[in-house]
This record gives sequence, structure tokens and C-alpha cells, in this order.
Amino acid sequence: MKSHVSAMLLAAMAVAGCQQSRSNDNQTAAAARAEKPVAPAPVAKAAPAAQAAPAADCALPPKLALAAGFADPRKAFAPGSPAFRQTEAHFDAAYRKACATGVLRGHALMQAGAAQPDTLFLKNAPEANTASIYRDGERGGPAAGRVMVLEYFFLPADGATRAPTADELGDAIFCAAQGASAREQDESGRCLVD
Repeated sequence: MKSHVSAMLLAAMAVAGCQQSRSNDNQTAAAARAEKPVAPAPVAKAAPAAQAAPAADCALPPKLALAAGFADPRKAFAPGSPAFRQTEAHFDAAYRKACATGVLRGHALMQAGAAQPDTLFLKNAPEANTASIYRDGERGGPAAGRVMVLEYFFLPADGATRAPTADELGDAIFCAAQGASAREQDESGRCLVD
């Protein structure tokens, strides 16, 4: 088949004449020039990664999971449920913003020595009034029981299902990673949990 195509091409060039042949040469040269800029494309792709370098100051975001004592008989916050997925999406947005704005630069969200440092456990606190992130477990107790938790009123006493907003989670990330100054705490109560 390749020889048939070659023969047909040769016949077409002979019929078209020298002028057409020069045109084809110009097209071939133009095509060769057009292909050359494709080679630097990997360099162009590398540039956005270099712009995203400040996010490298942040650790990978922790995955979310339900804490062992998360009582949810209706399975409203079961992994994969709409409320759980919404919480994951809001946490992802808040974490990315904290990285981009420098909240996590030089500050780890997940405390060193946490039993599962790649996982943030959702802990329901029906009477809570804000989101908070901290290391749970008995002080001085076994390290295996000291995990990082995101405490929130996911399932308050009124039976509703609540997913924290990205702003609430952003504030919880700030408070866990940096904390408010004494002045901020006195004036606004920021990072003070009831």
C-alpha cells in the first residue's frame, strides 16, 4: 500500500509541474517550522508549576474520615454521602486558600506525633458553635489514641445535617496552625472555643 501511495504522489507531482512542486516545498518547510515550536511545549508547561511553587510550602492536605465515636444512625455523614462530599469540598477550598495566602507557611496543620498524621477525623459536637481542629485524646495517653480532629456540629440536637462552610474551615485552619494573638482573642474572641 505504501508503494501505491508513493507512486500516486510521484504522478501527481509530475502533472502539477515545477511551480506546484515549489509550493509543496514551501508548505513542507512551513510545516517543519510550525512543528519546531512544539518542542518547547514541555518548558511552557513547566512554567505554571514554577508559579505554583509557593504552595509547595504546604504539606499535602489530610484526608477526612469519621472519628470512631461519630454517632450517625441515619448515615448522613457516611463517606460518599452528599454532606460528607460537601465537607470535603469546603475543606479542600479552605486548605488551598490557607496555602495560597501563607497561613500554613511555616506552620503545620497536623501536629507532629499524631497517630494518623495524614487523616483529619470528623468529630460531631452537637453543642459546639464553631469549627475547631485539634489533637484529640488523653494527654499523656498512648500516642495511638491521639489523632487530629475537626470538631463541628455536623449533627446538632435539632436533627439537621450541617456541613461547615469554607470560611468556617478556613478560620479553624488558621486557629489550629497559627492561633490568634492575645489581643485578637481579647477583642474579638477569635480562636477561643467555648
